[in-house]
Parts: sequence; C-alpha cells; structure tokens
Amino acid sequence: MKHRRMFVTAAAICSIMIAAACSSTNAGSSGSSTAESSTAESSAAGSTASPAESSAASSGTPASEASSSAAGSTAAGSDAADPNLLKGKTVWYADVTDANPLVQAIAQALNDRLTANGATMIRSFAMNTTTGQLDLGVQAEAVNRGIAAKPSAIAYFVVDPKSMKPQIERARKSGIPVYAAFGKPDGFDVDAYITLNDEQQGYLSAKYLADHLPKGAKVAVISGPPTPNVNAEMVGANKALAEAGVTLVGDENQQRNLTDNAAGGQQIMQGILQREPDVQGVFSYNDDSALGAIAAAKAAGKTVLFTSRNGTKDAVAAIKGGSLLATCDIDPIALGHELGQAIVDKLAGRSDLPVNAQLPAPDTSDCLITSDNVASWKPYEEQIHYQDIKTG
Repeated sequence: MKHRRMFVTAAAICSIMIAAACSSTNAGSSGSSTAESSTAESSAAGSTASPAESSAASSGTPASEASSSAAGSTAAGSDAADPNLLKGKTVWYADVTDANPLVQAIAQALNDRLTANGATMIRSFAMNTTTGQLDLGVQAEAVNRGIAAKPSAIAYFVVDPKSMKPQIERARKSGIPVYAAFGKPDGFDVDAYITLNDEQQGYLSAKYLADHLPKGAKVAVISGPPTPNVNAEMVGANKALAEAGVTLVGDENQQRNLTDNAAGGQQIMQGILQREPDVQGVFSYNDDSALGAIAAAKAAGKTVLFTSRNGTKDAVAAIKGGSLLATCDIDPIALGHELGQAIVDKLAGRSDLPVNAQLPAPDTSDCLITSDNVASWKPYEEQIHYQDIKTG
C-alpha cells in the first residue's frame, strides 16, 4: 500500500503536535529521546528477548493538579507497580515527534507506567526530516521496524484513522497486540484505543475567549493538521464562538499550522493581521501555535486576546505574563498512564477487554488554566520523572 505524504500534530491533538524543531528528528535513527520544554514565546516551538518491546470554571483546579489516572480501571488490572511483572518484555511505540512538549509528556507517561512494571519501551518517530512535517510513509516504515523487532506489544499514534491497516493487521496476525493512541482506527481492528475529549476541550477554551470579548468582536482561529483530534477540537471551538455571537474572520482551512510549532503559528498570525488588522481574539488549536501568534501580534503592536489548548509550561508562563488568556490542560500524564496500564494488564494476562475496546480518557471538564488558578499548575516534568527512552 502506498502511503500518501501527510503532515500532522499530536495531538494532536496533537497534539501535539514541527519544522525547525523537528528537522533533526530521524524516524529511522537509534539512540534515546528525552523531553525538552520549548523556551517561552520566542521558541521555535512553541517480545520477548528481542531488541525491540478539565468546564470553563476559571477558578477550578487545572487538570494536572486534579488528575487521577483511571489506569487501574482497565479490566481487572491495577496500577500498583511490580518491577518484575514484565521483565524482559518490550513495547514499541510508533510516535510522531519528540519536539512537541505535549506529545513528549504522553510518551514519558506511557514509558513511566511500562518501566515501573519492568518492561522496556522503544520509541520511533514519523517526521520527514526533509520537509519537517509528519509523514505517513515514515510512520509506516517505523511500524514495520517495530513488527520486525518482535515486541510484546505495539502502540501507535493515530495520524489518519485509515492508515497503517496493512501494518496493524500483520502485527496482530503475528500475535502482537496493538493499541491505538488518540484516535479510533477505521476499517481494521486493534486491541484497544484511547481518544481525547477534543470537542469539549476546544469548546471550553474558545468559550473562555468569547466570554472576554464584546459580542460581535472579530475572532480568528488557528487550526492544525487535519487529524481527527484537531478536527474534533475545532468543531467544539467553532460551536462556542458561534454561540457567543462573535464574528469569525478568515478561512480556517487556510490558517492551518502544518508545522505544528510556534514558528508556523507566528507566520499564520502575520497573515491574519495583514488581512484583518483589527482582529480582537484568536483561538489556537495548540499552545505552541498560540505562542507564535502572540509574538506576531506583539511585533505588529497589536492587542489581541488568545486562548489555546495543551497546558504546556511555556503556555503557563505566558498566562502568568499576561499575554495568553487561557489554555486547556489535556492531562497528558493521565493519558499516557491509562494507555500504559492497559498494555501492562494485557501482557500480564489480567485483561479481559474486548477487541476495539475504548479506554477511558481523563476528565478534562475543569481543564482551563487561567490567571485565577495558574499558581496551582504543576509542570509535566514535575508530575513524573522523565527518562531517556531508546529510539528505534
């Protein structure tokens, strides 16, 4: 099957989730990956023995503070760690990028749960190092490498619900359980999948923006790669903005940040300001894009209100500094832990989940981080210990 070349977040999501920031990411290289936070608004970011295996209540507690992973709820599993439970087993995670802090946090949380139970995680990426964009062909190659390594399980970041069918079917036919992250596959089976509360999160963040603008105010949106999670988020955001009676300006499809980083968000915002110099508010699908857009507005001497989604350290710093109104913390640590626990339970023989089971996502009805509650937010890196993760 020939895979079409395609860009994406994470996050997608993303994010999550990279032009300059990802230009050094080699999806086929070996080594180790560690999480690194981007630098505030000026940042470009914004098996065996085989070698492989938050409502808009602004006064509420951010998801990262109130997070309680449902990891122990999968089947008969428990989140009590046993460092010898999966000793010698490997899990291959076909991720998208290591440059997006949200995507990084999810991977670190997944690894945290797996290693706590004795397993080893290997992480691959799907960035085309020539274009700096996510590439389905690169991801397919990474999954193929994962299958060849004969891990105990494979998890992969869903970029396109219909992609990876040959790879996933081959893996499961060979007895490797497969888990889909942040999207439900279309046309083929997986052992289980997990999704984000994308529409709700987009709605809450965009509503908070509209609540701080006069009715009829001009508002633009910065969208991202057309992944299922980004599209769902934008459905929620557009619904909130329409209900608020603001005036949407610009074309969402022409305002997609396909690089998924701050530099791309800055470039899109420059275009918005050229076409709509009196724009009053902007909803951005992710934090990095919002930070880039903020930089563009500042450079142009414009006062614009911004909200976004993800809940990264740099976005929190921008809220504290007054340049970002709010972000929605999607609680990536709980997401990664939930996915990891499902895999642990499967490999430990204590899972009775049916095929294509949907894993519970963390509650994000109180996801908004604002000036009212920003002091209680805890960075991802302080919620769990970040480790070096082998890449393959």
